[in-house]
Amino acid sequence: MKDHALHSLRTFLLSLLALVSGYILMAGLGTRNGEGLLDVRIFTPSPRDTLRLKKFDFKIKSRNGGKYIDATVSEAELARMKNSGFEVAFLSNPPRRNFSVPASYKTHLEIEDDIAQLKAKYPGLVSVEKIGESTTLRLPIWAIKISDNSRIREDEPRVFFAGVHHAREPIGANICFKIIDSLCEKYGYDEQITKWVDNIEIWFVPVVNPDGYKYVMENNLSFPWWRKNLRDNDGDGVFNPLVDGVDLNRNYDYNWGDGGDGKPGSWFYRGRMPFSENETRAVMDLATRENFVFGVSYHSYGESILFPWGNYKRPPDIDLIVTIASEMAANIRRQSGRGRYSILPLNGRVGQSSIWMYGHLRVIDFIIEVGNEYFPAEESVPFIVQENQNGAFYLLDRVLETGIRGHVLDAQTRKPLSAEIEILEYASDYVQPRKTDPDFGGFYRVVNPGSYTLEIRS
Repeated sequence: MKDHALHSLRTFLLSLLALVSGYILMAGLGTRNGEGLLDVRIFTPSPRDTLRLKKFDFKIKSRNGGKYIDATVSEAELARMKNSGFEVAFLSNPPRRNFSVPASYKTHLEIEDDIAQLKAKYPGLVSVEKIGESTTLRLPIWAIKISDNSRIREDEPRVFFAGVHHAREPIGANICFKIIDSLCEKYGYDEQITKWVDNIEIWFVPVVNPDGYKYVMENNLSFPWWRKNLRDNDGDGVFNPLVDGVDLNRNYDYNWGDGGDGKPGSWFYRGRMPFSENETRAVMDLATRENFVFGVSYHSYGESILFPWGNYKRPPDIDLIVTIASEMAANIRRQSGRGRYSILPLNGRVGQSSIWMYGHLRVIDFIIEVGNEYFPAEESVPFIVQENQNGAFYLLDRVLETGIRGHVLDAQTRKPLSAEIEILEYASDYVQPRKTDPDFGGFYRVVNPGSYTLEIRS
């Protein structure tokens, strides 16, 4: 009882601090759905551009022949316009910025702009997909694929990198964009990078939690910042940090009810049910469809690689998981320059992304806690980002040493089959087997060298 009382008191004090140090966004989030409106100039150099604009939702203020349209538009629609190739300029200042956050961390709109520029600059290497909309503000959740034939789904292993499950941990987006930039800029020049891009489909969701990210970046928040999304838990239409928001990294459906907190006011509130949030469902749908071999979710802070898992039932692949975590950690130096990242087990009784990815999809997935604070200082960001890119590059190298790979086809029609791939030495009833890709019948099963008994079920 004493521990429970202390936990409740701590949760109340943290929430009160968030209330005092930030803004209760009674009006600060703009319209009823939280969508800030912007005055912009949309350039329309051709009649075709004017026709294309009809599919977007905005309010026209004035026109200038066939050159441009001045309009009021929501941030979500602005992002859609930019990703459709429109050139847009602000007529008024863009949304305010939290100036207590180092400039290395871009605003939500700046990230949207970066995605549009990547797509335009590297059309053959970069494809962008809207995989969902955020729970409250309906902001797009973008997935970026890097591949030599980015517009085509190929018969290749796939790897996944994600950032910003938690609003106050934005450096994950920086790391994702650093990896993307390196892969694109050095493709065709660097032999190793060219090999990875030619032979792997590399996926990124730089900002899983755009609502929380936008809130932190645009409001005068300070420690403990803000952790969750902006779910309106009490349904009153007004964001209140004392009662609203869901911790997205407690919302995944593996031992969901054992972890997090069931109280909406808690910073670790797991939601009303597993995958109750649009953000986690977007990740679930992408991961299920793409059948990743490896995954990484970037958080801050702790300079540690966390693996699934250290309690619950023994993971059947634990030796392999620890080996890969250790080798990846050996490639990432600490900020102090002394030593490398440590490895630690996750709690298997919490509905976290890596727990679900491994338990349900048999993806070897890690949470990496980077840096020594939620917002690493300006001067520390380049080092942290570079070192974690080194860890990601190890993982890309490792996926091409998959272990067991093959195809399952119908013996007569030669069409691909949906099948389960089980290594009997590592079979269990609490970790699902790998599955074949429905389009190609291909499968990739990471193992250490050895002799194995393979069972294929269809």
